[in-house]
Formats: sequence, C-alpha cells, structure tokens
Amino acid sequence: MENFADGGQNLLLYGATGLGKTFLCSCIAKELLDQGYVVLYLTAGQLFRKLEEIRFSKDEDGEKEEWDKELLEADLLIIDDLGTEFATLFTASELFRLINDRKLKNKSVIISTNLNPEDITNQYSDRITSRLREYKVLKFFGDDIRVVKKFRK
Repeated sequence: MENFADGGQNLLLYGATGLGKTFLCSCIAKELLDQGYVVLYLTAGQLFRKLEEIRFSKDEDGEKEEWDKELLEADLLIIDDLGTEFATLFTASELFRLINDRKLKNKSVIISTNLNPEDITNQYSDRITSRLREYKVLKFFGDDIRVVKKFRK
C-alpha cells in the first residue's frame, strides 16, 4: 500500500470459490478509502449491467460521460467475480476498453475471478489475456472457508 500513489499497480486474484479473494479486495478497498483514495468496487455483473444500461439508452443528461469518467479516473477499480456475468461480445469489448484505458492513464485495477488464465482467454480474448499478463497474479488455493466454518460448528 505504501507505493500505491505511484499508480498502475494491478492485481489478478484467481482461485476456487470461498478462498478469500473478495475479502482481500474489500480489505484493500477499505485501506485505500481510509487513506483518501477514490475506489470503485463492483461485481462484474453490476459493472456490465450498468455499462449496458448506459450505452444503449438515451444519454440526455451526460450520464454516460460521467460514468466513463468515474470508471477511468478512480484511483482503483475493483472488478469482483469476473466470469460470473453473462459473457457477450459487448462485455469482452468493454472489459478490454476498461483495462486498456486505465493502463494508459496509469490507474490501478484489481480483478478477482474463479477463472484460471486459460479460462479467461477462452471466455474473453487473447487481447485481454495479454493485458492481464502484465498484472501481478495471485493464485488462491485451499478449502472453501464457508464450508470449513459450517462444519466446525
């Protein structure tokens, strides 16, 4: 966190369900918010639903430009549960645009997913996977903490 101000620090967190990826994203978001940074935290489903709403509706009040500005200017964009959204050419295109535009602006992104890198390539594209290879990749492994907690009781 000490070097966050330098910008462009990107993480890809992947692994099975229940290993703490979302929890880690939440902890990072809280720490940066406490330091005064602007953090946008969205599930992939929320992100792409909102983008679709805005792209395909009449934009009489400039909401599209404002939303794009927020997505591109926030100090950190967290996309949680990538791969759970309904994958289309639109979602792949928007994901590439966000990743690429934030890279050009030296803005940080954290993506959590249950997909492994090969699955990401299959679901999205080589262009997206190529950009994600520049991210620091952390693989989570172990037992689903929800299951462990349930059986400890």
